[in-house]
Amino acid sequence: MAYRIPTDLLSYFFKDILRRKETRRTPKGTINVNTIFILSAGRTGTHFLQQFFNTCFQDVYAVHEPHPDLFELGMQKIRSDLSSEVICEKIKDYRIRFLEKNLLHGTGTYIESNPHAAYLIPELMDTFGFVKFLYVVRNPIDSARSFYAKSPVKNGGQMLFYGENDHRKRISPMDFRDDKWEREWPYFSRVHKIAWYWNKVNSIIQDSLQTKENTLQVKYEDFFSENQSTRKSTILQVVDFLELAENRVADWNKINGAMGQKSNATKVDFLPPFEQWPIKEKEKFMELTAIMRMRLGYPL
Repeated sequence: MAYRIPTDLLSYFFKDILRRKETRRTPKGTINVNTIFILSAGRTGTHFLQQFFNTCFQDVYAVHEPHPDLFELGMQKIRSDLSSEVICEKIKDYRIRFLEKNLLHGTGTYIESNPHAAYLIPELMDTFGFVKFLYVVRNPIDSARSFYAKSPVKNGGQMLFYGENDHRKRISPMDFRDDKWEREWPYFSRVHKIAWYWNKVNSIIQDSLQTKENTLQVKYEDFFSENQSTRKSTILQVVDFLELAENRVADWNKINGAMGQKSNATKVDFLPPFEQWPIKEKEKFMELTAIMRMRLGYPL
């Protein structure tokens, strides 16, 4: 017979969505399950981070874009009048089996590394009782070059992201009221579309999180820095914020070993280095990414 979490534990994992209670009853003898979502616009090592946390820390159950991966739910939120209550209930339905595994494994922290969660931040905060967000940002040029060479189909080998044969209907200016790029969108190159996407998704994340105390923002370049001091201080900042090691005692042998393993990397030679782009292409790219470049500390 399939394992089921008792009803009293369900009320502990999730907030009371319908009543919107600020506090909730904690059933006696239940297990505290901290929930962490790793957010980004994508191409920030999200698959590696899942492996990293599973490998380097005990009491952790980390997953990468689990099915359903929340993309379609995010699009429904943007393109329809789906209520927050319905979205929260869907999130509960989608994720309860992973919390069941969390309970069965005896782990205390559930980590989901999932860029598609970027569209659902308010609902995630309403759904989960204990939630933190690790927000990873990356230089827009490196992001664009990685996206340009990335196929969403694992074994497809085609450069599909915002391509004509992209199997997903991704966001566009037409999905957002008064987006100034709506008229120009049909004439955008893939690079321009990716630049707009990078700016828009990071804007959505920033606006949703704002000054939340349950959020840590780190740069991809710092986490994966070749400078050992920068990398170590960034990793330690993440470990402390997520409370994954007691008294700052982390297993650096495991961490350093994991950092040497690359995962889901893409070749970026499909798109030339930024310095080689035509001047007009550079100017358009910088215009499309201007707002979030400045907010995230990437002035170029």
